[in-house]
Amino acid sequence: MQTQNNLLWVEKYRPKKIDAVTGNDEAKALFIEWLKNKRHNKKAVLLYGPPGVGKTALVLAASRELGFSVIEMNASDTRSEKAINAVAKPATSYKALDNFTENAQTNGNVLFLDEVDGIAGNEDRGGVSAILKIIEDSLVPVIMAANDPDIEKLRPLKKECLLIRFQQVRIPLIIALLQKICLLEHVTAEFEALERIAQNSKGDVRSAINDLQSLGEENHHLSLQDTMMLTSRNKDTSLDETLRRYFSAQSIAETSAMLAFSNIDYDDFLLSVSDNLPKRYPDLTELAKAYNYVSKADLFRGRIGTENWHLLKYFYNDLAHASAVNPQSYKSFTFVTPPIRIITLFWTKGKRTMLDAICGKIGAQCHVSHKTAKHDFVPYIRAMLQKKPKSPLVSWFKFTPEEVDFLIKMGRY
Repeated sequence: MQTQNNLLWVEKYRPKKIDAVTGNDEAKALFIEWLKNKRHNKKAVLLYGPPGVGKTALVLAASRELGFSVIEMNASDTRSEKAINAVAKPATSYKALDNFTENAQTNGNVLFLDEVDGIAGNEDRGGVSAILKIIEDSLVPVIMAANDPDIEKLRPLKKECLLIRFQQVRIPLIIALLQKICLLEHVTAEFEALERIAQNSKGDVRSAINDLQSLGEENHHLSLQDTMMLTSRNKDTSLDETLRRYFSAQSIAETSAMLAFSNIDYDDFLLSVSDNLPKRYPDLTELAKAYNYVSKADLFRGRIGTENWHLLKYFYNDLAHASAVNPQSYKSFTFVTPPIRIITLFWTKGKRTMLDAICGKIGAQCHVSHKTAKHDFVPYIRAMLQKKPKSPLVSWFKFTPEEVDFLIKMGRY
């Protein structure tokens, strides 16, 4: 169980009340007016703007202050119609979930769909249409948030929503918030240092608080000189360079500091570390220890998702331990990049596209899903075509000669 002292400051000082949400006063007022209104002109609202400007913070603080129970889901992680309905439909029914408990002191539910711009990816299976249906039938307020609402697939959603734009938070407001946190955490900070952190954040409050904690938590003193390394956030450091610094680090502290100020994608970096560990640790015992730490980091990455950033330090900590199993054994080597998994997906894209087309034809004729077609039908059809390439199945499924050849010669899939 985490104590307050172990929390990331961005979680520890997450706003509990509406007035505590920094900046975007007009957007806040418009949202509160909509949430308080029992007869909404629009049954759903879409808060949009860059990350770290208070969209999620406002939803949670306002709901808490006004007595709503928040049913929260991340739409970019839960894309399919079935998955969205499983969470959203119960949340938008007549009764609040709290009515089934001893706590009935709420105004009901609000459904909060975060990162709906992420639902427009290739994995989407009716997600947008499911949300539209939920908005139409919902008896409770539906709130959505997005960084980039200008995606073609979101146009139908935007028509059904009140659109509220969030801007980057102004630098003076971020500085004032950092000063308040310094006071509460007993950190002595030069004004110029806080100004540098605020400017470097580019209006992202979450980023500014994370930087403040990284630089000031240990020594409880922060000077302008201490913030010089923040310039690394603005540099486009290559994956190769980051890996070189990671594997050549001489201590856990050095690795942790490097990771905290890297802009490399978490998932790509984790895959690349895993691919390159055998080159870094020829000794099998050391390699096993390193992979154990990387596997733990992978677990935390999954739990972090897109919201649980208080777990990020554990992700960094395990990766740092993996790099420092035996610092003295480091010898320069050529890195495997990009990650092997990404290379494999690139080279097998044509095969996956062919198999997807075949499963689509099987599904249409047999009235089954792609998944069922792939796992239950393809192996038998493949076996039959290998014995009789000109089987009547070819014309019935409308397979092309290329698809027949693919099925006959295909290996594992």
